[in-house]
Amino acid sequence: MIDDDNFLERLRADARQLRFEPDAMMSSRIAARVRERIAAEPQAGIAQILARWFRPAVASLATLALVATLGIQWAEQSHDTTTLDSMVPTQSVDISVGGDTFSVE
Repeated sequence: MIDDDNFLERLRADARQLRFEPDAMMSSRIAARVRERIAAEPQAGIAQILARWFRPAVASLATLALVATLGIQWAEQSHDTTTLDSMVPTQSVDISVGGDTFSVE
């Protein structure tokens, strides 16, 4: 059986070497890029900002609705849709047992 505590400690020690610690230069570059993007579109109104957020959500919901519709259509067409009326025999069946006749309809 593997010692879980020892394994996790070794895993943490190995992962510590792979950790990325951004320096001050990286932080200032990210901040400069954010400021540049904000300054690039000062005329963006509330409606445009909301549209940027809602367009992907609406596109995802539309895609989901289309896939659901196509899936339902495929399921209905691919399976034999036998109804109860089509399984009922159209003729009656007569059974004779011991001189008595029984009719099944």
